Amino acid sequence: MSKYPPAQMPALSAESSAAFLGRTAAYVRHAPFALAIRELNRLLAMEMLDAEQPKLRSPVLDVGCGDGFWWTLPGRHRPEVYGVDIAESEVEQAKQHIHAEVCDISKQVPFPGVKFQDLIGNCSLEHVRNIDAALHNLYESAANGARLVLFVPAPEWAFHGRIQKALMGLSPRLAMMASGMANGFFQHWHLYSPEVWAGTLQRNGWKLKTLYGLGNSRSEFLFRLFLPQAFLGFLAKVATGVYPNRLLRDVPEALFAPLQKLLAWGLASPLVPADDPDVYEFVLVCEKDDVAE
Repeated sequence: MSKYPPAQMPALSAESSAAFLGRTAAYVRHAPFALAIRELNRLLAMEMLDAEQPKLRSPVLDVGCGDGFWWTLPGRHRPEVYGVDIAESEVEQAKQHIHAEVCDISKQVPFPGVKFQDLIGNCSLEHVRNIDAALHNLYESAANGARLVLFVPAPEWAFHGRIQKALMGLSPRLAMMASGMANGFFQHWHLYSPEVWAGTLQRNGWKLKTLYGLGNSRSEFLFRLFLPQAFLGFLAKVATGVYPNRLLRDVPEALFAPLQKLLAWGLASPLVPADDPDVYEFVLVCEKDDVAE
């Protein structure tokens, strides 16, 4: 049982959910389907969290913003979005959508002089080796009472899927080798339980207020089904700087209807209890502890 239970699961109205799903084709045009599932799942979770706020916090800092495309889809406009990333090519693309700069969050405070009301780590901080320095620099850049939302992988995410479960039954050694290779490929330095995350956050001035799980068996099935195609898309982006999905920009909207139906099926109930067995990520909702200053 989680020590940080939500009072209740956030929810979107049927109208807002339908509007969100209507925007999903844009992401499929932009990125491989497996990546789109993950990104849209996180974006939908953020929409659910923000729906509980009468007013969106601003300015917001996106830590590990990538190409910034994520910010073209939210239903409610945030007037000031800033982003940082260590990849110069990604930052150049992000500048089309948000204020962006190259920054290693573990070595410097981003955008000196700007105090952020909302800070979002969209599956980024697990890739930063010096996590304490990164969280400290985020603390320094945060306004009093700021919110920090982190999406981080669950420790056993790489053991999900039918192949891994079969390997675990055949030989735990093989399953662990496959898990290790997956985490090594994605450069995951931090695969922590919620309790370890809470302690890590606390010693750097952040209070973990609420904990959610992200994912379900449907989205996990679709992610793994389309993962080979996503890997090819990743190689293409390494070579060209963009995903080949950009070639789909002129495809009529109606042809995306089957994929949108798959997404609607896979993205149902994106936020779940953190102890759900199908969780592949945790959503950590934190608050700046002003007493720590």
